[in-house]
Amino acid sequence: MSDLEKLVRRRMQEEYAKGASAEEIAKVVRDLFNSIDLSGNRFDAVAVQATRDHE
Repeated sequence: MSDLEKLVRRRMQEEYAKGASAEEIAKVVRDLFNSIDLSGNRFDAVAVQATRDHE
């Protein structure tokens, strides 16, 4: 499993644990993907930063 997959799963589990609805979880995941820069080789690091910024 890639770091990106682990990150997405963790964020989904965190939101679920908070009692978020499916729509809210989908929005968090969508925001995460929209903040990832896939143009370089270091997109996992960008994703981690995006997650920290979201919290």
